[in-house]
Amino acid sequence: MAKLNIDHVNKSFGDNLVLKDLAFDVKEEEFVSIIGPSGSGKSTLFHLIGGLYEPDDGMIQLDGKRINGQKGAISYMPQSPSLLPWRTLLENVVLGAEIHGKMEEKTAKSMIQKAGLSGFEHSYPHELSGGMQQRASFIRSLLSPQSLICLDEPFSALDEFTRLEMQKWLLDTWEQHQRSILFITHNIEEALYLSDRIILLSDRPATVQREFKVPFTRPRDPSIVLTEEFLKMKQTIHSELKVLL
Repeated sequence: MAKLNIDHVNKSFGDNLVLKDLAFDVKEEEFVSIIGPSGSGKSTLFHLIGGLYEPDDGMIQLDGKRINGQKGAISYMPQSPSLLPWRTLLENVVLGAEIHGKMEEKTAKSMIQKAGLSGFEHSYPHELSGGMQQRASFIRSLLSPQSLICLDEPFSALDEFTRLEMQKWLLDTWEQHQRSILFITHNIEEALYLSDRIILLSDRPATVQREFKVPFTRPRDPSIVLTEEFLKMKQTIHSELKVLL
């Protein structure tokens, strides 16, 4: 069963056609990554799914229900952690659940501990490192009641070491909680390491250029990025993307 269905969506801003006949789905408990040229409309797609924009044509469905223009249907994690500076780490991670009238403090404390953030529950965002803030932001997404999490390049601002650490932590946490995830990244290696499928968008106006099924079993070992199969697939996707640039 498809968790998210993008059904032949078009979106223009004035005379600028951004998305053209875009169609794909994300299944239950699936991790799907989207890659494509810069400016191809990936963030516009997330704004459509999140209800900030409405498509000119086509339909967006979540759990079988039309969500065109409907805000609050998904859990969204942007490039920056977007933690509220006047709330502590614990207060930030329960925010999504709190808005929907749920109290998740016990679960939140357990997840904070598993994320290696014990002792920082009452710290404010400015007292946390970038990686710690990203962990808190993702915990907040998991505690929100929506069935789909959209992640928009959440690790792009991190240094390479922290980024690799966060990728492994994200996979470990996701495999425990198994939510459907749609993930935007410009990093092919990141997409291959994390995903079940990769959707390659064309240049603007964006449409689905090609879809790749990632063949690696789970749980993923970080050393998989050095295998011949991984490197060959990375080269294939890179060649496809290079043609679009």
